[in-house]
Amino acid sequence: TSIYAITKRDQEEMCLVVGRAYGIPTVALRYFNVYGPRQSLNNPYTGVCAIFSSRIKNNNPPLIFEDGLQTRDFVSVHDVVQANILAMEKNSANYEALNVGTGNAVSILKVAEVLIKLYNKNLKPEVTNKYRAGDIRHCFADISKIKSKLGYEPKISFEDGMRELVAWGEVVEAEDRFEEAYEELKAKGLAK
Repeated sequence: TSIYAITKRDQEEMCLVVGRAYGIPTVALRYFNVYGPRQSLNNPYTGVCAIFSSRIKNNNPPLIFEDGLQTRDFVSVHDVVQANILAMEKNSANYEALNVGTGNAVSILKVAEVLIKLYNKNLKPEVTNKYRAGDIRHCFADISKIKSKLGYEPKISFEDGMRELVAWGEVVEAEDRFEEAYEELKAKGLAK
């Protein structure tokens, strides 16, 4: 539904085709919503966990598009590292495309509520009921293939991962640049 998705698919297909053609072991890993320590809390394009963290740290409520019940698969950077190492060490997934996630759907509203609680702030998420062009309602990974091919098993629960993200967020600066990014989306006709 977006140019971003098309370019991801095209890059994946090109890598797999070149790998097969030249006998270069190649695996395409499809990362879902990656979050974790060392993620920039100043860049409004690094994902909803970072965006919400920077807003909350600056005593601004997280702004949520739609009704907040849309879902995503949030995967810790530690589990992404695990998937990468497995793909490098094993040949059982060569020339395959594999989803890297948890297989669990978490609502955007829950993300906001959990982060507010962990940051110990007296804020409420602001559900805007506005929409962004190209957003999909639900997106979570089927990880059965990566489990069977590589033995991947997510180890970091959403709750533990959020605690780790907040611990990181408490010791770094976070500039809330959401409004600037939102104005850019509106100017390009991508948000209402």
